[in-house]
Amino acid sequence: MERAAADSRSSGSTAAVQATNDDAAASKLSCVNKGYMKDEYVHLFVRRPVKRAPIINRGYYARWVALRKLLLQFLKSERHNNDNIQTKKQILSLGAGFDTTYFQLVNEGIAPHLYVEVDFKEVTSKKAALVERYSLLRDKVGPEASISIERGEVLSDHYKLLSADIRDIQKLDSIIGLAHLDPSLPTFIIAECVLIYLDPDSTHAIVGWAAKKFSTAVFFLYEQIHPDDAFGEQMIKNLEGIINYLIIMIVFF
Repeated sequence: MERAAADSRSSGSTAAVQATNDDAAASKLSCVNKGYMKDEYVHLFVRRPVKRAPIINRGYYARWVALRKLLLQFLKSERHNNDNIQTKKQILSLGAGFDTTYFQLVNEGIAPHLYVEVDFKEVTSKKAALVERYSLLRDKVGPEASISIERGEVLSDHYKLLSADIRDIQKLDSIIGLAHLDPSLPTFIIAECVLIYLDPDSTHAIVGWAAKKFSTAVFFLYEQIHPDDAFGEQMIKNLEGIINYLIIMIVFF
């Protein structure tokens, strides 16, 4: 009985974390619609557009700018091997959700040699289905792409979408092989509003894994802080609405 209750709590917690993905996509679309930033793809991932409060729009814009500034700095930096050939670069996004960064980089002609996204299967299956459905996305992953909605995978030469619980370090290790990531290459690892939802032990394990696995890497970490300021209070209200809805659904079923 105790184990069943623990499994139920774990399932509920996981579902709540996954639900924040939909909320984030809707918030980004709100930001785009208000002209804060450009994103030609995020609308494909939002079923019900919403208008966010101005403070949320500004917060998501700051988040987008922070990631983009460092990401472009990484991609545009020059590093050559012994043969004076520019070194290939790769990006690994943990808990990627419905992020559209890869599609934007391809559109701008600055995508890395390899872009790998990892998330729960429930999320990657939805994303794979959308990539298959919309030519605007499918064309960006290339004609050679293999798409499996059942496995939650998109596999192409330069883009990989794979399912995994990032708390499972052994699974993360297997991702290296499945995605053909090269730990010796410069790697930009993204954990954008992800680790805050995990327990401290899992967070330490993930960061430690990345530090040991990749010889030359940037670990981009962006998390919510200051829950008592105006932005934090609004974020908490949004998240409470999601979690309360999920609790009702879990109890009902």
